[in-house]
Amino acid sequence: MADTDNATTGTAPAPAIIGPEPSPISSEERRAKLEKDLSRIPLFMTQLPDAGDGEENAAVAALQTLVSDEPPEQMARLLKDEGNVCFKRGRFADAATAYTNALTYEIDEIGESDLRVSLLLNRAAANLALQNHGLVLRDCADALRIRPHSPKALYRAARACVALDKFDEADECCRWGLGLDPENKDLKAVQTQAVDARAAHEARVRRREERDRVRVEARDKLRRAVAIRTGLTFDVSRTADDDDDCSARSRTNPAAWETEDGRQVSLDESTGRLLWPVVFVYPEAKQSDLVERFDETRTLREMLRDEVLAHPPPWDSPSRPKYSVDNIDAFFIHRPVGGLDRDERLVRIGLDTCLASALDNEKYVIRDGVPVFIVLPRNDPFSASFIDRYRKLRLEQDAARKVVPSSKR
Repeated sequence: MADTDNATTGTAPAPAIIGPEPSPISSEERRAKLEKDLSRIPLFMTQLPDAGDGEENAAVAALQTLVSDEPPEQMARLLKDEGNVCFKRGRFADAATAYTNALTYEIDEIGESDLRVSLLLNRAAANLALQNHGLVLRDCADALRIRPHSPKALYRAARACVALDKFDEADECCRWGLGLDPENKDLKAVQTQAVDARAAHEARVRRREERDRVRVEARDKLRRAVAIRTGLTFDVSRTADDDDDCSARSRTNPAAWETEDGRQVSLDESTGRLLWPVVFVYPEAKQSDLVERFDETRTLREMLRDEVLAHPPPWDSPSRPKYSVDNIDAFFIHRPVGGLDRDERLVRIGLDTCLASALDNEKYVIRDGVPVFIVLPRNDPFSASFIDRYRKLRLEQDAARKVVPSSKR
């Protein structure tokens, strides 16, 4: 009956907890407590307590005595052994630190020059693995001052010199070392490596110099090609609209085609024609097209018909397309060199005009090395409004010029 009643009421006995109840202390707290407890045991101490800590622990006192009474030579050797272990485990930075700490002991005063040389060369090996080649050379030089006939120091110095492209110095180290030990395989190997590295380095230098020569030659040819087109006008100024200090600087310069992003006019040396990066802007659709290499002898119509608008643009109306070569006009914005936005004028350019003639127009000013043309559909409300905006701007500017302030009369 008890079972029937429980099923009826829908209550069930709480499940029994198997095993120990979970500890209310988090794993991080347990780890911190364990580390604190271990720190009281001399064997696991990471640092010895100060004398003023009030610790009356015989083992701690013994350790403190050991540190203070250990001969410098023994402490240096212990640190050297520590560095060797780190080096074998691939912990080169820790190894270098251990060797450095060992070198802080005044071991020279007790005649332990061999130990100092060993520490210097071990630290050089660690820094060689860390690619700290300058430090390697310093330690090898210090070791050679103590022991001038050390093939190991010369070998590691040679390796560092190769890494630093100091091939003459590497060859000198190898010759010196092989003079001491003619059969040293390591020195022979690094000597061969130095010869190969020198040849590869010199080949890279020659290739770089050739690339530079070709680039300079091409740039000079392009500069001359632009310069002979005397009708081109460039504006590299920052106008007052763009620069708060209103210090507009302008110049007409045949080298102004050089742009920071590398997108600039190029020269087809086989034909002598300029190939311009040209942008077509469609204000109504807020879209644009970039032609990377527009041959200056081609007309705007040819470029638009054959490439740019060869296929209906995706943003044009598919049912009533407006942007076809037979239904568009081209314009450019004229702003005098160093002029302001309010000085801009909209100038119509015929589609059958070749690019060279368009850029030769006395009103066309090339900015940022990239010619820009505006494309508008004919008999279109947006086009009419766009053109009218520039017409009103021109009328306002003309009216303003006619009003002369009394102070200037």
